[in-house]
Amino acid sequence: LPFAYTIHLRTFLMVYLTLWNMTSVAYYGWIALPCLFASNWALLGIEAAAVECEKPFDRNRNHLTLGKFAVVSARSIAQALKEVRW
Repeated sequence: LPFAYTIHLRTFLMVYLTLWNMTSVAYYGWIALPCLFASNWALLGIEAAAVECEKPFDRNRNHLTLGKFAVVSARSIAQALKEVRW
C-alpha cells in the first residue's frame, strides 16, 4: 500500500477513536471505559495486522521465509524436469 494511504488511514483511525471515546465517556460516563478499551484494542489490532500483511516476506519471526520457499520451488521444478526427460 502507498505510504500516504497508510498514514491517512492511521490518522483517521486515531481521530475517530479519540472522538468516539470522548463522546462515549461524556454520554455514558466512566462505565463505558471497559467496552471502549476492548473495541479500541480490536480496531488497532486489525490495523496492526494489516500493516504486517503489507510485507509478508520480511526477516521478522512471524513473517514468511521467502528463501525456504525458493529452495523448495527450485527442488520441485528440478524434480519435475528430471521426470519429464525421456
